[in-house]
Amino acid sequence: MRVSDRTRQRVAAMAASTGQQMQTIIDSAVEAYERELFWRGFEQGYDQLADDPAGWDDLDAERSAESPALRDGLDGLDRPE
Repeated sequence: MRVSDRTRQRVAAMAASTGQQMQTIIDSAVEAYERELFWRGFEQGYDQLADDPAGWDDLDAERSAESPALRDGLDGLDRPE
């Protein structure tokens, strides 16, 4: 994989200041970018859904149908005194 000289210098400086290997820094950066892309896509999906009244109504109906299961069996779990 090729990177620009500027990027290589930046990663080398991070490695020097943190004591981590350059490969570890690049791996972490790629993982962080992958998470960012995932959440960006997730938000775009919700934005598109918000612009679709019928689709939003379907989602709302699905949530309403599933909501009783969210607390299934949890009402009796009070802490002992």
